[in-house]
Amino acid sequence: MAVDLTSYLAAGGETPRLWINFTAYTKKLLLAANENPWTNPAAYMSFYGQAHGLVKAEVVVLDVWDLFQHWMKEDPEAIPAMAGKRRVTVALKAMLEAFAPRELLAEVITALGSNYGAATPMVLVIPSPRSLLVKAHQAANGEVAEPDEMNVDTAAMYMADFLRYFSETDLSGVLLVEDPELLPASGEELSWYQPIYNVAKHYRWSVGLYLPSADKDYDVPGDVAFAIAPAGSPTAAKVKGVEITDILWGAKAGETLPATNGFYYLTIPADAKPEAVLDTLATIKG
Repeated sequence: MAVDLTSYLAAGGETPRLWINFTAYTKKLLLAANENPWTNPAAYMSFYGQAHGLVKAEVVVLDVWDLFQHWMKEDPEAIPAMAGKRRVTVALKAMLEAFAPRELLAEVITALGSNYGAATPMVLVIPSPRSLLVKAHQAANGEVAEPDEMNVDTAAMYMADFLRYFSETDLSGVLLVEDPELLPASGEELSWYQPIYNVAKHYRWSVGLYLPSADKDYDVPGDVAFAIAPAGSPTAAKVKGVEITDILWGAKAGETLPATNGFYYLTIPADAKPEAVLDTLATIKG
């Protein structure tokens, strides 16, 4: 049975839970340059087990865009199947319907569920429909798309169909990640993702939003279980997830961590020193 993600994230008490984005850091530390951890389920499980243990992660995260990037690079049929159409939603549809990466992800989720599912929430981290639409079109055609409401809504429907493929697994939730260069203009645009919210509700998954804006003030739709925003941003005061990356390694380094009744989110820089990372994480965890 899947762990209830929302309750789990709120259960840290005086020492907030840590949600750690460690993909870039652990890939650089554990893999050779350009090495693909997604060659098969066993290879990914070997990589992920080391990566998760290295940072003592409190949430099991699967980076879906990382999987698709490796698939597009290594499968010679991937880009031709996605490219050449004028409609900006075509590349995304072809990518999400591709059997090989989808089945590989399902097998990895099942294997991770056997290892972690009873104690630790397992979450798919995937670009938001707006962001994934643009990323897929650009990867396939070398062009930057301009997402409008109709295209984003269509992208959300394709992503909802993709997520249904994992309905029998022990997923706890889905995190939709906004791109800093493609931020929604307002909270109203976050409602364009309704097909995904509906799927998450049906399968009892918690759906969250990562909103990496320091100055925008978003009103998050009621169907969203949680959101993550940078510390000090207008949105951070209204959501449960507070991003502290900038306080740990960025321009605000050294500032006091903000109080939260939710959880902390952080991204470990790819070039961070392991000793410093362990010391930083130990300090946060008290």
